[in-house]
Amino acid sequence: MPTVPPLLVASPVSVHRLVPAAGQFGPATEVPGPYLTALPPAAGPATPPAPRPRAHAAPLPRRRRSSCAPATTFEAALTDLAAEGSTGALHGPDGAVHLSGGLVVHAEAPGAATVGHLLTGAGRITVREWEDSLLLGAGRLAEYLLGSGLAGAGELELARLAATLDGAQDALAQHGGELRFDPAARPVFALARPLSVLELRGAIGRRRSLLDGCWPSAELDRAPLLATGAAPTRRTAVPHRRRQALLAAADGTRTAPELARLLGRSTYGTLLDVRQLAAAGLLAVPRPAAVPDPPPAAVSPAAVPPAAPPDVLLPPGPRSYDSADPEVGLLLRLRAALEAL
Repeated sequence: MPTVPPLLVASPVSVHRLVPAAGQFGPATEVPGPYLTALPPAAGPATPPAPRPRAHAAPLPRRRRSSCAPATTFEAALTDLAAEGSTGALHGPDGAVHLSGGLVVHAEAPGAATVGHLLTGAGRITVREWEDSLLLGAGRLAEYLLGSGLAGAGELELARLAATLDGAQDALAQHGGELRFDPAARPVFALARPLSVLELRGAIGRRRSLLDGCWPSAELDRAPLLATGAAPTRRTAVPHRRRQALLAAADGTRTAPELARLLGRSTYGTLLDVRQLAAAGLLAVPRPAAVPDPPPAAVSPAAVPPAAPPDVLLPPGPRSYDSADPEVGLLLRLRAALEAL
C-alpha cells in the first residue's frame, strides 16, 4: 500500500487538497494517516468539513507584580524625578539621594558610612589630615584630596561608591514621612560614573538578598549588639582579624552602624558580618533584665476609713493664743482677775 510522504502530513495545506485520486488506494480502502478518515465522493466538489466548536480558552493567570515596580514611596518619587531628568536632592526622614540630569551621583543617610569614615578607617589618611582637608578644600574637597596626594582617583571613587550605596540602602527603604525635593542641593562628593535609578535599585536589592540569606531578620540592624562568648555553631566567611575586632567592640551598647563607624568600615559590610556572626551564635541582642514585681501600693490617707467617734466626748485641750494681740491680752487679764477672786 503506498504511503503518503511525511512532508504532506506536516504541511499546513488544507485537508481537501490532500485527498488522493479516486481508486488510488482501492474502492473501499480508508486513507491512512490521521489527516483524513474517509474518501470524499467521486463526483462533485469536495464539501469542506464542518467547523469544530471552539472550546472556551482557560483564563490567563493574573500577572504578578513586576520586580521593577517601585516598592516604597521614596523609590516611586525618585523614579519619577529621574524620568524627568531632574537635578537636585530628594530628602526623606532617613536619607537623601542626589540626582544630576536624572542620574544618581550621591546618597547619604544618618546611619550610613561617609567618604571620610571610609578613608580614615582604611588608614589611607589620618583623622587630622581629613579635618585639615575639610578646611583647606572647602567647596572642592575631592580636587584637594587628589591634588595633595592624600587619596588616589581609584580609591576615592571606590569610597564614593561605597558611601553612595550605604546611604541609598537606608534612603530607598523609606515608605513614610514627608519627602522634599531641593533642586539647588549639590553633594560634596559626586560619582565620576553616575548610576541610573534602575541600576541603584538593582544593587540595593542584591544587597538585601544577601543580608536575608545570612539572617532573615532585621532586628540586628539597629539594636545594640553583644558578644555571647560562646563557641561558634557554624563556620562563617568573616576573616579572623575582622571577626575579633567586631566581637571586641560589641559591648551591648553599640549598634551595627556605630560599630561600622568605629571600625572605619561600610555599614553594609558590617551588617553582613554581624548577621553571619549572629547565625553562628557569636552575637546577640542583649535581653533586658527582668523587672521585679512592684511593691504593694501604699494605702492613701483618703482610702483609710475614719475612726469611730468615742462614746464619751472629752473637753477640748488647751489652745494657744497670740498674746501680742491687744484684745487677746485684755481677755487674758480679765480671766486672770476672775480666777483670783
